[in-house]
Amino acid sequence: MNVRAVMLLLAVIFAALASSAHADVMVMKNGSRIVGTLVSGGDGKIKFKTPWGGTLEVKSENVVSVETESMNTVMMADGEIYRDKKLLATEQNLTIRREGGEARTYAMRDIKLVNPDPWLLGDGYLFTGRVNAGLEAERGNSDTDEIDLTYRLIWRSLEDRYSFRGIAEFDEANGNKVTENWELRNKYDRFMGDDPDNYWGGKLRLEYDKFADLDLRTLVGPHIGRELFDTPLLELRGEVGIVYVDEQFDVAEDNDYYGSLIEFEGESEILGYGTTIYFFHDTTLNFDEFDEPLSNTTVGLRLPLILGFETAFEARWEYNGGAPDDVDTTDETYTLSIGYAW
Repeated sequence: MNVRAVMLLLAVIFAALASSAHADVMVMKNGSRIVGTLVSGGDGKIKFKTPWGGTLEVKSENVVSVETESMNTVMMADGEIYRDKKLLATEQNLTIRREGGEARTYAMRDIKLVNPDPWLLGDGYLFTGRVNAGLEAERGNSDTDEIDLTYRLIWRSLEDRYSFRGIAEFDEANGNKVTENWELRNKYDRFMGDDPDNYWGGKLRLEYDKFADLDLRTLVGPHIGRELFDTPLLELRGEVGIVYVDEQFDVAEDNDYYGSLIEFEGESEILGYGTTIYFFHDTTLNFDEFDEPLSNTTVGLRLPLILGFETAFEARWEYNGGAPDDVDTTDETYTLSIGYAW
């Protein structure tokens, strides 16, 4: 080996040693010692970036300790924020090193998040969403084509939330349309400062269903809601509100009324492995005709694939107690789809 190669090798070794001296260290229960940078911690998980394996996500129960040389932000359970601190975390305690070498130790139950997303610190919005498509084409004794599209977009800050949801279904059999409907649901929520689990807001829905004689149904009104549970095992919210409903039909007589809307939405990761069970239900009651409710129920199972892609099986039931005499009151849809989430 020539002198230049030796000097290059020594330079690489010294650079690695220097960088590791200023790196964060995570010690696992199996004895592994991982060097890198702490990305975040909370909800029983730790994200740790390594130069060799990218960002790892491990369960906190598998970690003995994490000691950082990088500066981190800690959000306490009571809402207090500590910024730009070096940390030493164990299974029971978190020690925060302050300026001048002063250190203070807290029980892990008093810690909510390490390096929370900026929106949790009051900086901007968190944008999440998913888009799913179910496509089917059959040729033979009968020719059928089915297209089912759904999307969900959410902008969330500490103060408010914007939600947009869309559903569309188009089916053909032997060249003839047999299903053509769509629905748009738009909602705004404003969280109450003294209790952020409670919120108020307003919603606007637009619905069209050609084969149910529905040219356009418009639903608008205010609501109040509450985040009932917010854990990895169960997220659940409930809402109730007053709505004005205007229905325009192609054949039947147009109709409008005031009513109430009750809504529940939730999901759970109880099955593990990134699999999610989700459900949605709402019922609209007509103050003039209580025996003619509108009801929608969706139950589904999402399974992760790779790079944000996922597959989902979904069952959807719709009931219209006030449907025209020649239209079925119940509609069922079952969909297997592929989608992308971020």
